[in-house]
Amino acid sequence: MDLDLIERLMRLLEKSSVNELELTENGTRIRLSKTVAAPRPSASSAASSSAGTHADATASASAAGPKEHIIVAGLPGTFYRSPLPGEAPFVEIGALVEDGRKLAIIEAMKMMNPVEADCAGRVSAIHVADGASVSAGMPLMTIEKTV
Repeated sequence: MDLDLIERLMRLLEKSSVNELELTENGTRIRLSKTVAAPRPSASSAASSSAGTHADATASASAAGPKEHIIVAGLPGTFYRSPLPGEAPFVEIGALVEDGRKLAIIEAMKMMNPVEADCAGRVSAIHVADGASVSAGMPLMTIEKTV
């Protein structure tokens, strides 16, 4: 089964009212599901209390000022703030970050993909709860740029 087919199936599932899809081809089985896995334990519950749905994250991110920069998900998957369950998050609200610093990871198809800062500044908001499903382009964090 090729990766392009799997990605197309993921997009179709996301747009449809179907919650789960299972396909077997040449002995290879794939199961896609819209259901969210149980969140991993987090060292901080502050992000989960401030996190909401994609619409909430988009609405709060759209209010960003000129010095604020929104970090968005580059691909759909599961958002994690820390490298492993029970470990400290990569960053907290208020943390100073440099361009290129790892802020979080997105798990997609069992691959851990880094979310990195693309500017220097201070993390002013985290829009997504640890363990939440994210879609490509969804706001994850806001960084107040430093001059």
